[in-house]
Amino acid sequence: MHQALNLRNDPVLTRREAEILKYVALGLSAKEVARHVEISPRTVDRHIENIRLKLRAKNRTHMVACAVKAGFLELMGGEVRAMQL
Repeated sequence: MHQALNLRNDPVLTRREAEILKYVALGLSAKEVARHVEISPRTVDRHIENIRLKLRAKNRTHMVACAVKAGFLELMGGEVRAMQL
């Protein structure tokens, strides 16, 4: 997947990373996310680690908080929405 041109040095997530981030924000485990997106749990873990590093987060919880702050996720009521890339 290609990443968008980023002139401000902000993190850029791929579509797959944004999709996985949404499931993580909903509280799903890597194994559960893997079932939803039909990839291996190990690949999900790799995507999560890449997202965490891009957002400079300490852990998954901090990653979700950073994603909301950066505008990658929107929380509406009890729902989580990944923003379009």
